[in-house]
Amino acid sequence: MRTLILDNGSYTIKAGYADTQAPQHFPNTITRTRRTKRIQVGDLSTHTSDLSGLYFRSPFDRGHLVHWDVQLPIWDRLLSNDCLQCTPAVTQLVMTEPMFNFSRCQKQTDEIIFEEYGFASFARMPAPILCAAAAAGEQADGCVLVVDLGHTCSYVVPVCNGVVVRGAVRRVDIGGRMLTNYLKETVSFRHWDMMDESFIVDSVKRKTCYVALDFHKRLATARLQQPLRYVLPDFTHSKQGFIHGDDPKALALMENPQVLPLGNERFAIPEALFFPQDVGLDDQGGVHLAIMQAAEACGEDLRGLMLGNIVLVGGTARLDGLRERVEREVRALALVEDHVAVTVGCAGSDDPAECAWWGGAREMNDSERFVKKELYEEWGPDRTLQYFDKLV
Repeated sequence: MRTLILDNGSYTIKAGYADTQAPQHFPNTITRTRRTKRIQVGDLSTHTSDLSGLYFRSPFDRGHLVHWDVQLPIWDRLLSNDCLQCTPAVTQLVMTEPMFNFSRCQKQTDEIIFEEYGFASFARMPAPILCAAAAAGEQADGCVLVVDLGHTCSYVVPVCNGVVVRGAVRRVDIGGRMLTNYLKETVSFRHWDMMDESFIVDSVKRKTCYVALDFHKRLATARLQQPLRYVLPDFTHSKQGFIHGDDPKALALMENPQVLPLGNERFAIPEALFFPQDVGLDDQGGVHLAIMQAAEACGEDLRGLMLGNIVLVGGTARLDGLRERVEREVRALALVEDHVAVTVGCAGSDDPAECAWWGGAREMNDSERFVKKELYEEWGPDRTLQYFDKLV
């Protein structure tokens, strides 16, 4: 029986069988093109040439899976013969869920997995637990402070020996989507109108943005430098655009290419991770403050262990310079005797967004986390819900 690991993120699904070398990435959205009005499910949106002004619909709202009319078609596409070629009756599934997921959403998930898809066995758990499992091999004490920088929000989750310290979990309502929207507003005010170009601006963010170690010092030097030139796509020779000079062949084929100049936007946008007040979240502190609050809430015995093993995961953790900046900010808040160490992702993958998938591949050997279909039919949804809750 094969084991399918499905990290059901709010922006991309990282999915693949445990016996494969790496997961595949699938967009967890349904898109509609502005000009042709075509509906594209999941990865089909990457094959269309009409990428300008895409309208996105996500199954997640504020970090929780609530729109099943969106999620089910995406899963159908994902499990089909065109993608994973999955036969649920002879497959056991490991799937992630949001932190502090609503019990109603959990019951709906269990019912759909067993009753509609008919998987042979099923295990669900929050992604930070799997991320901690992927990093646990490097720490004998098993204490990991997982900083999950996701698409809709960021969680700081202390995990000790596979169990979440629930009272110490902290959430910051800023993630990759907020940074993309912030960049859209900024470049639309300063340069081109990009308010309807979420796909393009997200690509600009991923290719050009980074975190400055010293924001004010970098801001002063940026005024003396020429801005970075980003060539916007024409959807004929380029679908996402590119930094000027990276693709001279495509640039030569374009007629009157549009160029987006990027100066301090490149490092000022990610600064919202540390100062959410920049985007109107006046009642919240930055990620570094959430890390310190979570570590202190663990108690004096675990505080030092947590600060010594901070792991950044999620798609937003790909930002260059983020690890060094987080380590510097946390060290400034910690005690002198505290050892602060920050890593990005886990061993086996260069992509921090895949950390939960790799943790799921390790947890597949823990039979206690799985509920078989026959046992679900005997217990029913309520008792199955109680069983999964006890494991977290």
